[in-house]
Amino acid sequence: MSMPPPSSRGPEFSDANDDFPPPHRPFEDLPTLVRYRVVLHRVADQGLLVVAAALRELTHFGEAEAMSRMWQAHHTGRSLVLETHLERAELYVEQFTAKGLSTSIEPA
Repeated sequence: MSMPPPSSRGPEFSDANDDFPPPHRPFEDLPTLVRYRVVLHRVADQGLLVVAAALRELTHFGEAEAMSRMWQAHHTGRSLVLETHLERAELYVEQFTAKGLSTSIEPA
């Protein structure tokens, strides 16, 4: 069965695309978001298990991952916790500071 010509289908089936706006693509117009690293620093006055517990609580790392990051910070002086956008990185720094841990933000 063939379709009738456009003129006989009525005005709602206009072939002109000028009646409709282009499809909305919200992420195409956004610039690439700048990423930031949250870095955990060695803290001498906190116990190692306190550091691991804070990592598990704030980042939802598993026990092995939290222990690995804790040991890296202990042995090298710093450990990369995660990469994220600036506002979330600032939130993490505030949360780690509230737990008595030293963290910083640096561009990725």
